[in-house]
Amino acid sequence: MNKLLRIKGYFMGAERLFPLLILLFGLLVCGLPLPADAAGRMITSHGQTYVPLKNIAASYSMEISAPASDRVRLRNKWHTLEFETGGRRSWIDGTLVWLSNPVREISGKWVVEELDFNKCLDPSIRPYAFLAHAGSRTVVLDPGHGGKDKGAVSPRNVYEKLVVLDVAKRVRNQLQARGIHVQLTRERDHFIALSDRCRKAAAMNADLFVSIHANSAGDNRTVQGIETFVLALPGRYSSNAFGRGNPPTTVYSGNKFDFANAALGRRIQKNLVEATGREDRGVKRARFQVLREAPCPAVLVETAFLSNPREESVVIDADGREKIARGIANGILAYLQDVQRAKKQ
Repeated sequence: MNKLLRIKGYFMGAERLFPLLILLFGLLVCGLPLPADAAGRMITSHGQTYVPLKNIAASYSMEISAPASDRVRLRNKWHTLEFETGGRRSWIDGTLVWLSNPVREISGKWVVEELDFNKCLDPSIRPYAFLAHAGSRTVVLDPGHGGKDKGAVSPRNVYEKLVVLDVAKRVRNQLQARGIHVQLTRERDHFIALSDRCRKAAAMNADLFVSIHANSAGDNRTVQGIETFVLALPGRYSSNAFGRGNPPTTVYSGNKFDFANAALGRRIQKNLVEATGREDRGVKRARFQVLREAPCPAVLVETAFLSNPREESVVIDADGREKIARGIANGILAYLQDVQRAKKQ
């Protein structure tokens, strides 16, 4: 029986085995994720609940390393997790995923906040456990900006609005070649208000929504890499605003898809970095309007920094844009495979 529990990724004391097996069977039949407390006994400190890393390791049948330098590593033959001690960075099978709160040391144990385990780590590691009710019929791609809104402008006057429209069409072509139904919020260079983008996606019966952008660091020409944003959790900071004031507590309509957002975000970030070879800046959280109002699981992808001459050259080149499109398409396909696996559980 313990072997069965390890296969499912959850280790518990033998004295609780029988009722937990009944619960496990019921949850799997219903297609629901396992509860966070299956990670073992949690720790409460200053009103917040945390999960010790050693309990997460036991949950996934992983070995845990002693802290070396500034990281703790958890590993089994399927997955490797790394955590930055005292920081918000984690790496899931090599892909950088930003946590909402830092990994802390409490009572001699390194811990992550329960909400980060629930809605960031676990859906990224076991996406199939959270997607039984997710849709997979219609993908809506949203090329950012357009018309009077140029978006970012590169040193050689390359407009973001045109780059991302071309990339979106390439993603569509690649997905359609695999039999996926794809819609675009805009087919040409014209302006669409942010609120209208999500309304269009809803009218198209979107099952997932990918907003495609290119980044800029202004006069700083050294910043580079790829970022994928998902909606910030209520009461938690956006990744780039950590520690500034009090985090908003508003629950947006997009937060209904927190589990799927995390799964989709990691799939796209991983595949986009692999396809392009660009720097991995991670899956981050933000409160962009298209994420707040999305009618389905949604991400916003920053494909390159137009302010960086090397990345500007990538997006100017048709082969470079094709690689970006391939990464996004492969991430979407990987997510859709997760959905199909979840429905077969």
